[in-house]
Amino acid sequence: MKNLLYAFPVLVLFSCSGESEEKFAEDFSNIIFSLDTVMVDTGDDFINLQSGLWMSVMSKDNKYLFNWNEETAELEKVNLDQLVLEDKIKFEKEGPNGVGTYVSWISLFGSDQFLFSNFDDMGLLNSQGEKLKTFKLNGEKFEGDTIQEFESFTRRGIMSDDGNIIYGIMGNWTGKNFYLAKVDYQNKTLKKHQLPGFEKLEDYSVTLKSDQMMTISAQDQFINEVEGKLIISNSAFNTIIVYDMAKDSLYQVEYENKLTKSRKTGQYVTEVESEEDFYRLMGEINQEINFRNPIWDSKNQRYYRFSYETLPKANIQDEEEKEKSNVYLTILDKNFKVLGETLVKDLQSSPTIHFVKDGKIWIYENVEDELWFVRMSINY
Repeated sequence: MKNLLYAFPVLVLFSCSGESEEKFAEDFSNIIFSLDTVMVDTGDDFINLQSGLWMSVMSKDNKYLFNWNEETAELEKVNLDQLVLEDKIKFEKEGPNGVGTYVSWISLFGSDQFLFSNFDDMGLLNSQGEKLKTFKLNGEKFEGDTIQEFESFTRRGIMSDDGNIIYGIMGNWTGKNFYLAKVDYQNKTLKKHQLPGFEKLEDYSVTLKSDQMMTISAQDQFINEVEGKLIISNSAFNTIIVYDMAKDSLYQVEYENKLTKSRKTGQYVTEVESEEDFYRLMGEINQEINFRNPIWDSKNQRYYRFSYETLPKANIQDEEEKEKSNVYLTILDKNFKVLGETLVKDLQSSPTIHFVKDGKIWIYENVEDELWFVRMSINY
């Protein structure tokens, strides 16, 4: 397959965040977007996109994307510089080198070691499929704080450079109590940090209870590492929590959005007994503002953060009807001061998997089961 490239220049005016005592080097009052679209060449092979890249991880230099294929137990290695499927790394599901029958998340350690999490433990494996180490939570004894029943890392864990510590958002399936956990496997210690505001996420989660099952629609949580700090956020509030890994301390960042509200404000019933009520409440909650995670642009030393308001669907249970949204982009400096924000008219739905590479925002798109990216350049 050939790499296809289409360019659609778009002029966008940002609304300034107001007067400030600090003068920024850039003038964000007038900014130009340009969008182009590229496709990954898979040759005679293919990339499994059933999980929509939710089970993928990026290398630190943003050169490679590794996508987990649950069906074949392979990591599909995509070279983003060349836009080609470069390799498929085979793993075993069971046995001494097994990653588990169900992988919940994957994290990259160094350049060629992968941390796989499953229901029972976390395994560190190399690119030859050999298990180097196993990390357990439940049943292990740690000094300091206590792991409660059913608690685990709810999102991707992040390993320290020496491989002895795993950081991550910890909680249980009820979706009510969340912490930033620091698990030191060398010294057998566990420390939990409260995440301010995360206790309010349950106000915007809906539980469907029936005789046969229980389904929970919870708010998204995000954790990313940026230059020795963990950037923690969620979808209900624009508040950002910054954890300094070297200092073992965190602080909270507040900023005000000008074009939208800075948080969800509605009051909702959080437990229902019918699918109709479940989907209706989910739709109403998503029609309020939702936030994606801030993504770091190391080239230009700033963060980009998308937010969106879902538009009502004609039939809320119709999975065939594509969801549309009003999408906004906020630009923040390295200290999370707002530099500008805008409605992005050319994006009709909220970006899901997205990242910054070479100063451009890359947004994942599935086009007829082929891996594409919309790339957004911001010029001024």
